[in-house]
Order: sequence, then structure tokens, then C-alpha cells
Amino acid sequence: MEDEEYNEELRRRLLILRDYFKEGKISISKDIDIEGSLTAMKYDSDGKVDLSTVDAKARSLALAVTAMHDREEMKEDIPLHDIQETYFNYIESSFGKHYQLMKEKGLDPDAIGRIISSKEEYRDEILPSIPEFVNVIKEYWEIAGEPAWAHMEDMNCLKGIFGGDLFPSFEENIASKCGIYTDTIIIPDPFVRSAELFERWSDEDKVYYFMKHATSVLEYKELALADVETPIVVILPDPAKQDQSHMEFIQRLGMDDVLIHGLHLFGREFESFEEYMDFCSYLDTPEKVLSELKEKERLIFDTKWGNSAQEQLKMAIEAGDTPQLLGTTHPGIIVGRSGFGRMAQANEILIKSRRFRGVPLIDAPTSWQYLDWKLEYDSERIDIHHLEDMHVTRGLQNLARGEMQWLGKVPPSALIEVRREGALDEIRNILSTGISELVELNPHNYHRSSDQIFENLHNAFDEHKNNIKELTNKKWKFAGSDIGSWLAIGTLEVTAAATGMPVYGISAIAANQLMDVPKLKDIPEKFRKIAEEDEKVKKSPVGLLFKYGNKP
Repeated sequence: MEDEEYNEELRRRLLILRDYFKEGKISISKDIDIEGSLTAMKYDSDGKVDLSTVDAKARSLALAVTAMHDREEMKEDIPLHDIQETYFNYIESSFGKHYQLMKEKGLDPDAIGRIISSKEEYRDEILPSIPEFVNVIKEYWEIAGEPAWAHMEDMNCLKGIFGGDLFPSFEENIASKCGIYTDTIIIPDPFVRSAELFERWSDEDKVYYFMKHATSVLEYKELALADVETPIVVILPDPAKQDQSHMEFIQRLGMDDVLIHGLHLFGREFESFEEYMDFCSYLDTPEKVLSELKEKERLIFDTKWGNSAQEQLKMAIEAGDTPQLLGTTHPGIIVGRSGFGRMAQANEILIKSRRFRGVPLIDAPTSWQYLDWKLEYDSERIDIHHLEDMHVTRGLQNLARGEMQWLGKVPPSALIEVRREGALDEIRNILSTGISELVELNPHNYHRSSDQIFENLHNAFDEHKNNIKELTNKKWKFAGSDIGSWLAIGTLEVTAAATGMPVYGISAIAANQLMDVPKLKDIPEKFRKIAEEDEKVKKSPVGLLFKYGNKP
């Protein structure tokens, strides 16, 4: 039975291959004699391909072409807009009343979450529905996830890949903050991302995050479903949450990287993750941890807790939710497990950015710091003899040496109108220098000099500042909003790793050998070529952090 099913599938592939050749959809190098393989194919009396006449060359090519064919058909059958609309309509059907109440009362997702989770009668009503709701979301993405990923992988535009937290901050709309500089922002589904955490949180936290996630998602409905050519926002499930082997791979990378982090923290080398955690187990008091630290500034659990290693550790043990999430109050274990989790998280966003051919976009300063360290650790592992073709990176922090201006307070309705009127390209042309230039960092331009990188980028943003003035002087209005009111003051931080390597870093140089991803059906040759030839998004992994300055 299995042989017969395989034979029928092979015949289907061969017919698709034949049709693609007839329609001129594929071309093969003259050095490869595929024509001879195809003409050698014979048919039986029923008109079916006689598989005994099909050689390995034709079978392999048929497999690749069929993967491309099936992928295109899958995308046509399930349009991205339909996937997003179904998702948002389900969220709204369950939480629309809460969202409307939030808006009427002038609240935000954090406030509505705290209000509802603080009352026992509300908690008792909501708690039983959480597992079922999350399961429905997970089941939906099991069906819609793969076509949604395919749409975004193949979309040739400048993408910001959000990461570093469960969902963008409720305090500001991330598309309003940087939507002028990116075409599409990919945001992770927070329910899938939090599925395991719902099992660990207290009842109050479960209800709080449940309500916060739902109302936060609905804040992006207008942008995600806007009738524009390129979607402004797309919500997708994390590939790592849908594929256990993917998650295991990310965890292995996190284990590799935390050993280097441990070398910086404690000034000693570790042969394995087990050895590192054994050492951390020995540090059973805060005093022991602090006495072993060599680079105290690298002990960070939350940047909001200040720069003191002692205060960071104290807060992690006593004040934060770290013990609950890690299941321990042991100070050394907290250091080890937390570092591992952060490095795995950094690898996840880099892998996801490579898959979707985008740029890591982070608005959580602590996650940003670990991404910066992750890329630094990768650059430390480069063979010095290969530096002529790449630059060793460092965090290009506080790019404008302090506060700078960018267009970062764009109302969603105005952002949609800019897209609909086709004004985005004109605005970017006036800006001249923006995020795309950072994304296109080219090692050949810098002659291996980090000082030259700084100089080039500062010069670019001096020009960007002047162009901002020119743009605001035009007095343009979109959706009743003056473009001059969109000015944001703060910092734009940039970090980049050594180019010429996979985006997810040196530690994963053998990723294709260690893991059966990307599979042929996921990224056939046609789409690999698109990625290689794409001039908008280079392979240099660049992370971006937009951060508002002091708010009035």
C-alpha cells in the first residue's frame, strides 16, 4: 500500500514537472541534461508514466518543482488576509465587550487586566475558559500557521520581526513607533507564546495575562486588516512553539551561548551545559554568586533594576516573578537558568528573522541587551583569518550620541492612509537615510574598522535629521494628523553581528546538518534565490531598538 501511494505521488510530481516545462515556468542550466531524462520517460497503455523509465535526476527535480507548486497552491487556497481576519474575529467575539469597555473608560490592556484579575468573582468566571480558549488558538494555527509563514517568507519587503517579549508593550503601538521605516511588522501570537506559562502562573496572573493579551491583540486589528497592498502588521505563531524539534534546536544553541556568557560572568571556561549548571548549583547564597563574578555588569535580570549586580540578584530572588517561572529561589540556579533562557530567546528571534528575511525588532531593553551580547559572542568565535570579508560587531548603542528624532508617533489611521495613498515611498525618499540603510550594513564598506562604522552611521543620521526638517516643513496631513506631530524624541540603538554567516550566529554554522530545517518543501530553490538576490534585506543580522526619551 505504501509503495502504491508513493508511486501515485511520484506520477503526480512528474506531471507537474512536465507542465512546468511546457509553460516555461522553470529553466535548467544547459550543463544539466534534464531534457534527456524527460524524453526517456515512457507511458503505459493507461496513459500513466512507466516509473521504470524515470531516472533519479527526473525524480529529484520533480520533487523540488512539486514543492514549489504545492506551496503556491497552498497560498492561493488560504490568503493571508483571510487568515488574519479569522484570527482577529475570533478574539473579538470573545473579548469585544471588554475591549470596548477599556476604550470607553480610557484604560489600557495592563489596567483592564489588573482590574479584572484582582476580583475573585471575575477570576472564578474566567479561569475555566482559559485552557479551552488557548487550545482553540493552537489548533487554529496548526491549520493556518504553515500557509501564513509561507506568505511572509515569500513577501519581498522590509520586515521587522518583533521579539524579546510575549507581545509589544501596551504603552505604545509598535507600528506607530516604527511603521514608517518598516513595511511589515511580524508580531507573535501571545497565547501560543504563553501556553506553557499559563500552567505555571498563579490564578491572578493567568487572568491578568489572558485579558491583557486579548485586548493588546485587538489594538492591532485595524492595522492588520487594513486594505493595503503590503500588510502593516501580521500576527503569526512562533515556529518554535509549533515544532518540538525546532524548539530543541534553539535550546541547544542557548546552551552553547550560555557557556560563553558564563565565561564572561565568572571568568572560567565550561566544557558543557551540565558542568555550568553544576557550578551554578554550588553558588547557593547571594554572597557566593557575587564573590565569583568577574564581569558584574553582565548579571542582568531586568534593566529597570539598575546597574548593581547585588541589587539585580536581590530583586530576582525576592521581588520579581523569576522564582515562580524558574521554580526555584536558589540564587546560582536562577543565574544559570535565566541566562540560558535569555540566550535561547536571542537565538529564536535571530532564526525567525532569517526565516522571514527580516530584522529583529525589540522594545524590551533587557532582551535587547542579551541580543547584543549574543551577537558579540558570535563575533568572538570567528576565525581571525576570515575577517577580511566581514566586520566584527559590537553594539552600536545610542546611535545619535544622545537623543535623536525620528517619525515615531504615527496614529494608526494616518499610517494606513499613508499606505493607501502611496505616500510611503515619497516620505522615505525625502528621509533619504533611514532604517533600510542600517539593515543593509555592508562589511566591505567599513574596512574592518568599527570606528568607521560609527562615523558612517552618525553621518547618516545627521543627514536623516536634516531630512526630517524638510519633511515636516511640507505640512502634509494624513487622516487629519499633521506629519510634524509625528516626531519622536529618544534613541535608536543598533546592534549587528559578523556578516557572511547565518543570521542566527556562528554557534549554528552547521544548522542545516543538525536539523531538518529548512526542508525542501518549506524553502524550495525559487525562494532561496529570492532571499539571496533581495537587495532590501541583507544577510547581515542587524537588530533595532526604538526607545522614546523622557515623556512629558
